[in-house]
Amino acid sequence: MIVLKVENIKEFMAKMLTGEMFDKFHVVNCEVTTFVTFQIDGKRHDEWFDTDERTEDTSSQVLWKQLRPVIFSLIRGKKTPEVFKVDFCHYLGNGDVGSLRMQYERGELFLFTGYMQKEFSLNKEAQQSWDDNCRNFLREYGEEQ
Repeated sequence: MIVLKVENIKEFMAKMLTGEMFDKFHVVNCEVTTFVTFQIDGKRHDEWFDTDERTEDTSSQVLWKQLRPVIFSLIRGKKTPEVFKVDFCHYLGNGDVGSLRMQYERGELFLFTGYMQKEFSLNKEAQQSWDDNCRNFLREYGEEQ
């Protein structure tokens, strides 16, 4: 696990909320505090969708691409939220899960990485690779870490 501090918060949030930066990530949960606290469970309810609207995604979590417009509508305006947290995850082909938590609070924005292995192992190479990939991902979007 590593912790990364985002310096250019306004630019990062614009990319996150209006661009495709995190669109391929699944959302485990999300919290937005403005005049009230909105807590969103990222569990997707496929039965709500019409047959032609359903995704081929086999995970039970919603993609950020689907949730992004809803979140954007909650926080757009002149005031920044008091708190904004999103727990992202990425399902890997080997059964492992990489996570990335975005947390904005008290005027600071941090990203926390995490890694859950399908099977127990003392080998931390996959975790290190995930952390490196997260750093590279942020650099790709102009966030030097």
